[in-house]
Amino acid sequence: MTALASYSTGTVSVAAGDTTVSGVGTIWSSTNVRPGDILQIGNFQTIITDVTDPTHLVIPPWGGGAQAAVAYVVWKVSSQRIAGAQAMADVSALVAALNTSGFFWFVDASLAAPDPSLGTDGQYALQPTTGKMWVHTGGAWSYLGVYKGFSFRGAYDNAAAYSVGDVQTTAGTSYVWINQTPGSGHPAPDPTYWQVLAAKGDKGDTGSVPWAVPVAWATGIAFVAAAPASIVTGPNGNTYQCIVPHNSGVFATDLAAGKWKLIAQSLKEGTSTTSVTIGAGTIGFTTQPDLSYQNGVRLRASSNANIGNWQEGVCTYDPSTGALLMYRDKFAGAGTFNDWNFSRVGQPGAGDLSSTANLSDLTNKPAALVNLGVPGLLLGHLSGLKITSPGGVSTFSVSAGVACDRSGSDMIVLSAALTKSSSAWAAGNNNGCLDTGALANGFYHVFVIKNPTTSVVDVLMSKSATAPTMPAGYTLFRRIGAVWFNSGVNFSQILQRGREFFWPGSALDVTTTIGTTLQTFALASCPTGVRVQALLNVIAWNATQNTTWWTHETGITDNPPSYSVGANGLEASTATSGNASDLRVWTDTSAQICARSSAAGTSYRCFTRGWFDPLEG
Repeated sequence: MTALASYSTGTVSVAAGDTTVSGVGTIWSSTNVRPGDILQIGNFQTIITDVTDPTHLVIPPWGGGAQAAVAYVVWKVSSQRIAGAQAMADVSALVAALNTSGFFWFVDASLAAPDPSLGTDGQYALQPTTGKMWVHTGGAWSYLGVYKGFSFRGAYDNAAAYSVGDVQTTAGTSYVWINQTPGSGHPAPDPTYWQVLAAKGDKGDTGSVPWAVPVAWATGIAFVAAAPASIVTGPNGNTYQCIVPHNSGVFATDLAAGKWKLIAQSLKEGTSTTSVTIGAGTIGFTTQPDLSYQNGVRLRASSNANIGNWQEGVCTYDPSTGALLMYRDKFAGAGTFNDWNFSRVGQPGAGDLSSTANLSDLTNKPAALVNLGVPGLLLGHLSGLKITSPGGVSTFSVSAGVACDRSGSDMIVLSAALTKSSSAWAAGNNNGCLDTGALANGFYHVFVIKNPTTSVVDVLMSKSATAPTMPAGYTLFRRIGAVWFNSGVNFSQILQRGREFFWPGSALDVTTTIGTTLQTFALASCPTGVRVQALLNVIAWNATQNTTWWTHETGITDNPPSYSVGANGLEASTATSGNASDLRVWTDTSAQICARSSAAGTSYRCFTRGWFDPLEG
């Protein structure tokens, strides 16, 4: 009869009444132990209800007393091991096929060695993760080594980790890692970790020198063509290799006879002893052969004795003979000379500018500024162009000045002051400047305008601050301020100081009572369509002492005025004595500002003295 199969590798521990059995040195795989098998410790047996992992089993509460690191037996009687006759026959056939010499058992990555209960002599065990291999011999597993393919890692990296089979290159030699323990920081050729895979070869013998050391050409020298061939610097500065052995005579003759090969061309310029009279037209020179001139090169021929005598032009050149033909178009000096030095020169320009004139000889300086992109760099620039409106007359004037047009594409230069009337626009001094429509009381914005085709500059006024109706041909403009037309015939008096505009007195624009709710007012004495900084004098009072108020632009976040938040006006007594403040407040494009008081019933007066205009476009 066949004895019951069992498994007893390692030792076990279990507490009295516990349901978990712990193993040391056990490998409770699904082959060795299965649920339903019988666990026996000493004379006490129990059924195994589950296999948790290779070192833990689950059982009913243990009744055999506490056991620690004791021997055990697992009887393989689980019903999970029982199969039909055909299945058992198939299993037997499979086992017979596997139970042969050379069969491999695979070792889990968590194990240091194969399960000693597995295998028969002649079989092998392989751990794929490390490449380690064992052979079963004499009833036990015997370690053979690591069998792993090469992994080529390139040049050695001291910070990289290497393992068995990794190949790196150091100083031309390839090394393979042989240590069983992966590691880093072990440069070759440390034999504990590395073995030479392919060594760098020895340096070869020095080959023959093909050329001799270059020398200056001289007559009466025996030059050779065999290695090392003679190399010379010719009279023209070029470098030549001897290709026909010979005793040197005249260099030009030897060169023409094909005894020398040009291998490096110098940039040395040519010379000529041809007698030539300075002038225009075509003239021939004889110079050195093999110069680096190409047909179409522009050369200047200067007298060596006096460089003020010269002539130049585009040339053709024959490198085999040194013949040079110059098509002369510029010259200086006079006379006939035979001591010419050639030099390369650039093609001359049109000649309409002088380096000593510092651009004063430009025909159209404004156009030059536009071509150079200067207006774009001066965007916002405005100088001069001050408005004078004396009042009581139907005209105003604009002083000479310059401004960049609002698009930054050109400069607008008013070279002399212009006086303009309220009539419809017409070009020129003392003519009208109204862009369109009928005259109406109120502000008009003033512009300098330019016709880019004719470069004519004039002055225009419009109700629009950004889009005046331009006369035909005029496309460039820049706003320079504003005037007030009054009484249907005259302009009111306005004083301009820099970019500030003042009324001759002050205008009472707001008289009202303000309270704790923010109120907005339009200033009739400031222009609309643009944001300006109104120059204000505010007078206010209240019957309640310590009442505060302030005036500010509409775009600022409003807070109730107070001693802790701020204010620009204060009632200091109970006698409604009030307070007066000079303020600068930005308007919106509707000329509006706003005001608020900390208490109701504050009498409020706002006088406009003028405005500051940034004139930004």
